[in-house]
Parts: sequence; C-alpha cells; structure tokens
Amino acid sequence: MRTTGSRHGWVVAAALLWLALPFSTVNASEIKELRVDAGVTGTRAEVLLDSSGPYKLIRLSNPERLVVDFPDGRLARGLTLPAGAGVVTGVRSGQPVPGTVRIVFDLSRAVVAIPVRQDAGASGFRLVLEWPGDGAPPRVADTRSPAPPVPAPAPAAMPASTAAASSPAPVTASAPAPVPVVAPLGAVPAPAVSAPVADAPPELSDPRPPLLPRAGMRPLVVAIDAGHGGQDPGAHGLHGTREKDVTLAIARELARQVNATPGLRAFLTRDSDVFIPLNLRARRASQHQADIFISVHADAAENRSARGSSVYILSTRGASSQRARWLADSENAADIIGGARVRSAGDTLTSVLLDLTQSGNLKASEDAASHVLDGLKQVGNNHKPDIERANFAVLRTSDKMPAMLVETAFISNPDEEQQLADPAFQRTLARAILTGIDAYFTRQPPPGTLYAARAQAAQSARAETPTRGGGSP
Repeated sequence: MRTTGSRHGWVVAAALLWLALPFSTVNASEIKELRVDAGVTGTRAEVLLDSSGPYKLIRLSNPERLVVDFPDGRLARGLTLPAGAGVVTGVRSGQPVPGTVRIVFDLSRAVVAIPVRQDAGASGFRLVLEWPGDGAPPRVADTRSPAPPVPAPAPAAMPASTAAASSPAPVTASAPAPVPVVAPLGAVPAPAVSAPVADAPPELSDPRPPLLPRAGMRPLVVAIDAGHGGQDPGAHGLHGTREKDVTLAIARELARQVNATPGLRAFLTRDSDVFIPLNLRARRASQHQADIFISVHADAAENRSARGSSVYILSTRGASSQRARWLADSENAADIIGGARVRSAGDTLTSVLLDLTQSGNLKASEDAASHVLDGLKQVGNNHKPDIERANFAVLRTSDKMPAMLVETAFISNPDEEQQLADPAFQRTLARAILTGIDAYFTRQPPPGTLYAARAQAAQSARAETPTRGGGSP
C-alpha cells in the first residue's frame, strides 16, 4: 500500500509539473520585432514585446556596447535582426544563461543612451532606447534585414577590475504592470551627457545674464504633439510624403532643441507611429505638468500653390475664417479615421470654453501663439499674417496651459513637401518655434524657473546702473 501511495503521489506531482510547464512558457516575454533607425535627433532602437517583463541593461566599453538581457524572454520564430544605423553599427543576439535572451547593440563610439522606457500599446510593450546626437538622414532598418544571431560574451565572465573600469554596474528595471492605455507616453528626458548642439538658436543665450539652472528651479515643460499617427496618416503630398511622418520628425527635432535649452524640458505626446485620440493629447501634457502645448501639423489644400505656415488657437466664438473652420473640421475627423469613440461637443465644450475664458488661458494662448508666429515669420512666407481661431478638438482639453496648433507648411505644395522632408528645413522650423516659445517665457516668466531668475537678474542690473545726467559724475 505504501508503494502504491508513493507511486500515486509521484504521478500527481509529475502531472502538476507537466501542467505548469506551458504556463511558464506563455508568461515569458516574446521579442516580436526589432527596429533601428537614425535621424536628426539621434539613433533610436525599439524592441517590441508581446507582454511586459523584467529587463537588465549593461554598458560595456572597449569596444562600446549596450547589452539588454531579458531573463524571461525568447525570440519570435523566424525573427531576424536589423542592420545597424546611426551610432549603432550592428545588432546581435545570444543566450548567456538558459532562459535569458540577450540583445547586444554594438556602438561606433562612447555615447550614453537616454534613460530607457517601456511603452504599453495595443500591439504589446515597446522598449525604447535612444542615443542623442545628430545623425544621418533618416533610414530605417527593420527585422527583414538579414543579420545572423551571434552569441555575445557574458559580462559576468569579465574580471572584476576590468568590468569596473569599463562599465557601470548593471541596472535592473521591471516593466510596469499592464495598464489600459491607447498609446505610449513619450516623455523625452534631457540627455544624460551634455553634447554641443550647433542648431540651438543663438538669440536664446546672447543678450541675457549668463545664468544656469540651480537647485530648486523647476524646468518649464514644453509639450510637443506630433499630429496624426498610426492608422491616421493625415494629409499626403504629391510624392507620397505623409503628414504623420513629417510631424513626428519635426516634433523630435523640436524636442531635441528644447532639451538643449537651459531651463526647458520637452515632453512628446507620441514618439512613435501610434494613434492617440485627440482629447487625450493635451491631457497627457497636463499629467506631465506641461507649461505650454504645441500641436505640430502640415497643412493641405486643393490649390497646390498654397504655401506658408499658420498658427491657430481655440475659439470661443466660431472660426475666424472659412479656411480655419474647414481646417478644424478636417483635423477633428482624425478620431473617426483612428476608430476612437467620438462624442458630441455640446455641453462639454461649452463648459470647457467657459473655464478657459474665466481662467485667462485663452489670452495666454494668444500671447504665446503670437510669439511663435513671429518666429515662423523669420523662416519665410506665412500663409496667414495673424493668428487664426477655430474649434480644434485637440486644444479643447488644454485648460491648464497656453495651447496652439501650428501648421508648419503645405504638404500639398510640391516645393514645400520636399522641404518638409528635409532634415535641415525641419531644424529650421523647430528653431523658429523654439524662438517663439523662448520669447513668450522671457516676457512672462513663471515663478521658480530659470526664466524668472533671469528676469530678476536683469531687473537688478538695471536698478544698479547709474542714471546718466548732466551733473557731475
């Protein structure tokens, strides 16, 4: 009887172990896709996972590498690795220990990546790695590019003295628990290593007191919203240029320039090709304590000769022109294209507009938009010489900050379509917008910021300057 009982218990235990095995496999994070691209903002790598899970980052030197270990990961069947782009010269995979998948990014030089983040979306979890700095014109290497997996040497095998000298201690991070979000939150932190930015507008620093941020000063957060995205491509140019791609490129470049400006920090509502409902964009900016909200777009018209930039703010009394009304209706249709649930503006809009009017937020939006429009006038021809007003859905929830919609140029104009796809022109547009943002905060500096400290220093300097008169010196 004991033998039978023991055998029965062994069978039960074996059955339970067998049932547990598939669950362990299912819970592992599968790497579904790898992408590497390089552009004017630097180099960006994305690892698309089917579920959240832990990961470990290891920096190695001589040669320069960034290693990402997924302790509970596995590669999707048939996955091939992308070719290098920008600072990433190659991508390899390996298995340092059973059950752990290792991705190795070979780097051309020593450059510290921007803090890694993991975004939750409808297609899974996307681990985003970025290396700051100017890159070559954008090119994308996807998982269809042939690159055979090459096992990477485990950093643990390195002597302790060598490891300490060549790389910091591994940083372990856990992905956040799944949350019901529509698209990733694209915070853009300032680069960990200060790098010279040749495209920073010189007028931002020359005429002002040489102050730098001090302890206790908060950065002014500039929320940058790249229009359209995902299944909503926006307008198309004659040669196939898509608005959603142009706006993302300009938004990334503007974020780079903002982060290179003392006293400012950028936040991107989207930093990849995803769809975000219009009413969530400004709300995300508010959640990140944004001080200003700028939605970046590219205009379109049946008349292909139409050209130039325009700046719009939310209107409480209808559109300022027929063109503004048509444009607002066109932009507001993005939620229908993206499949989002559309609500009637009705009473909600009335209450929002009332709050905006009472809080003086519309006046702040008008002031900020005027400065941005002045900055864009330095680029070239403006389509409209004055601020336009219309009922833009993307601006309705921006009740805590000045907000505007910037139509950078006409993608329907063949000449401007070509310019919009040019990284140099994108830098020029971003610099013009930043010039307006800087001018607005210089005129109206919020307390506790570097801009407020500059204003106080300038006021003190003026007070200490002796008045020149006709008497004795």
